[in-house]
Amino acid sequence: MAAKKRNLLSVLEAWEPNMDVGIAARTAALLDFTAARAPRELVAWALITKKIMGGPRVPNPDAKIVIDMMKRAGAIRLSLERDYKRGLVNIRSLGARATVDDDDYAETQLTSQARRFDSARRRLVQGRSLVDPREMKNKVMRSWVENLSPLFSAHNERLSKLLLPPGDKDKDKDDGGGNGE
Repeated sequence: MAAKKRNLLSVLEAWEPNMDVGIAARTAALLDFTAARAPRELVAWALITKKIMGGPRVPNPDAKIVIDMMKRAGAIRLSLERDYKRGLVNIRSLGARATVDDDDYAETQLTSQARRFDSARRRLVQGRSLVDPREMKNKVMRSWVENLSPLFSAHNERLSKLLLPPGDKDKDKDDGGGNGE
């Protein structure tokens, strides 16, 4: 473990920031650099902050500057995807890393995106069931609500299960997530 930490620290030491770009772009560049030289190594948010913002020492993980850096995760993710074709693996309060290949991206990013999509679809179906378009006065909204119904019938349970990542497909949501055997 000590060798891994030493390797990560030497990788971070070798990185030179481009001060002509913004904080999110600089952080994405750092994480891309790290992913290429120390694959799958999580970089503590305090170390990221030190490398991006400078300063004489590594800030305390609870410091406002570190918390502000963590809040930039969305912008960092966008920069990583756009500029480096990588995803952001963000372990809240601990650290972050860039994905290293297609398998890593699928395992960490696509799986969570598929779960969020399925959850959002179920919430939309539930919300739509609470609205009776015949009772609506706003004609524009009524038309929109009525036009949602064909989408729900096109997106059936079979399609939902196909969208779920491996391991989630066999879970039975009705019994609290146990195996459907």
